[in-house]
Amino acid sequence: MSPVRAVLVLTLLAAAAAPWGVSAMTLPEAIALARRANPDLAQVQAQSDAASARLAQARAGRLPSLTVSAESASGTTDLGGFFGFGQSDVSPRAASLQLRQPLYSGGGVSAAIEQAGEGKAAAVARVGGAAAMLSAEVAAAYVAVLSAQDMLALSQAQVRQMDVITDQAQLRFKGGEIARTDLDQARARQAESRAGLARAEGRLAGSRAHFVSVVGAQPDGLEAVVAPAETPATLDEAVATASQSSPLLLAAQAGERAAQAGVRYARAERLPSLALTATASTVRDQFFPGYSADGVTVGVQGRWTLFSGGAVSGRIDEAGAALGGAQARLDAARVQVREAVIGAWGDVVTARAVMLAAADQAGAAASALNSVRNEVRVGQKPVLALLDAEREALAAQSALVAARGEATVSSYRLNALLHGQ
Repeated sequence: MSPVRAVLVLTLLAAAAAPWGVSAMTLPEAIALARRANPDLAQVQAQSDAASARLAQARAGRLPSLTVSAESASGTTDLGGFFGFGQSDVSPRAASLQLRQPLYSGGGVSAAIEQAGEGKAAAVARVGGAAAMLSAEVAAAYVAVLSAQDMLALSQAQVRQMDVITDQAQLRFKGGEIARTDLDQARARQAESRAGLARAEGRLAGSRAHFVSVVGAQPDGLEAVVAPAETPATLDEAVATASQSSPLLLAAQAGERAAQAGVRYARAERLPSLALTATASTVRDQFFPGYSADGVTVGVQGRWTLFSGGAVSGRIDEAGAALGGAQARLDAARVQVREAVIGAWGDVVTARAVMLAAADQAGAAASALNSVRNEVRVGQKPVLALLDAEREALAAQSALVAARGEATVSSYRLNALLHGQ
């Protein structure tokens, strides 16, 4: 069977396997399903939501606050005749409303906002990276099912072909055309093909189970043809893209900026803080029966820590150490991303070259099989030559199926390193 005919047969088999009336599930649809149900991605997204909440808290440090307080009690007071009051029952009540607007915090509020903002940026980068890695994982699971289906179809065709060859060898042996050895070899290859079919069935069952684990849906009616993802044209372009948009690198850069803001926040504790306050209060029955007082005050509150026993210095040193760690992580991320991109790029190039070579090998093996089949038919070659040609053709087609899958998966893995989703 020629490579073109083999591809056509596999496509028809995949189409026939899909239930009627059900549209094929594309790879983008499978990725979308996985994103809705994947617990790891949900966990990273929750961390991003928490980072957004921390940013909202930090921004609140610039906004005014309004506080109301009140108290009420009942009891007895004895002023001993002072002001003409003796023992009396009182019900003291008080209420106050305070408005406070921060004016200056030594840069602490701005640093806190920047630190929280960079924390959110790092969390968003991690979400994008997790989504991209999940896409690559889904692509691998998707292609694994398609490859397993193709391998099953090839194995089934191989079993049928071995059955025909064995039957023909049986007839030729009975007619005295071939030796007993040729018949036994045919039967051995027939058993080998059935063992290969069993392995193909097991691989398909395993790949389907893994697909369900990753995507959360049954791999029924998958689109038979999956094109590799678009990738940069050169390694230099891939490395440059990763340096600008790699999720791992973006998260590390945001972490370093957050650590710098943490140092500024710690240093702000050495500076004074100012706030504008306005308070309205009312008091009833507080000191003696019938006491009444209302008041409104407006002023400025200031606070400056002159001595903290080394606590502020310790926090500054701690923030500086955290910055050093963040810078080290950033340097490590740069090296790691570059190494990973170079390796992934090599995988893409290798997969493409292997796919082209496998296609040539499959075509040559199919052509050789047709020639050997004709030569065996006219008695120019023994049955063993046909059995070997069948085995080589199956191996070549299997290698082509695997190479096509690897070309697709490697492209998604490379893109997961280059940018988030």
